[in-house]
Amino acid sequence: MLFPSFFKIKCDKIRSMKKENLLLPAKVKKVGLVAKINANLVKNARILREILARYGVQILFENALAKHLNLKESSNLQGFEVRELAQECDFLISLGGDGTIISLCRNAAEISPFVLGIHAGRLGFLTDITMNECEKFFAEFFEGKFEVETPFMLDVFLHKKSGEILRKIAFNDAVIVGEKVGSMTHVEAFWNEKYFNAYFGDGVIVSTPVGSTGYNMSAGGAITYPLSEVFLVTPVCSHSLTQRPVVLPRGFEIKFKTASAAVLVIDGQDRYKMSELEGVSMTLSASTARLIRHVGRDYFQILKEKLHWGYND
Repeated sequence: MLFPSFFKIKCDKIRSMKKENLLLPAKVKKVGLVAKINANLVKNARILREILARYGVQILFENALAKHLNLKESSNLQGFEVRELAQECDFLISLGGDGTIISLCRNAAEISPFVLGIHAGRLGFLTDITMNECEKFFAEFFEGKFEVETPFMLDVFLHKKSGEILRKIAFNDAVIVGEKVGSMTHVEAFWNEKYFNAYFGDGVIVSTPVGSTGYNMSAGGAITYPLSEVFLVTPVCSHSLTQRPVVLPRGFEIKFKTASAAVLVIDGQDRYKMSELEGVSMTLSASTARLIRHVGRDYFQILKEKLHWGYND
């Protein structure tokens, strides 16, 4: 069985991963803002409010952000839960770093809102523009000059010992590692109920293509184009020279079990003790993020800028 029956999705319902443009700028009236709290937040929120107001667009604020702005500005701003914003607004803005946009896409995965990432963090693989580029970007956006990318996420099924199965979403990766730093783990993997592999070492990473430049890359996994319809399984510091990363297509579901003192970590944000689970299965999800991009965004140019990829120093 590749998918639990209650999550099985017909192929004709799986959206294509090609770039799509289904957002109509002329109909945009409300935009939700989710942001990382930092020293420039009040200034940046004001700038975004002023820019969008010129196009007749209202900004709604996530709860923590509204509370912060209330304290700083002594105004009376109503806050909303992320899912409320996703339902109420035409698209959402993630103002921060990659962690901010990852959390936003995961929390709103069932609704799959359009999301624009504005960089206010450290590395910024996922965020598309900087605050200094907002004037130009929104001028082009409201002329219809933008693209939407739809990278698939990862379904993570927690098999509880009671028989209950819980579904979680990973944007970047799901990692099984030892509870204690430096402790070795022995993780067994199964495909179609058949023995697939065993991983001896620090752990194993299951990554989406868009997450391939994260922990996966650091562990020696392949850099994978974000719109590829695959997922990656990469050992971490394997104790065997024969263990190598593998790339698997849609339809594969790998189940992991371990008797080691290990934890499952999803996107570096959620942790679950493997000892409390019968196992964990993972597969490429039918759920996608919908990321608003400027026209002509070049993934490989981003690799060159952020990682010096392809340079001959």
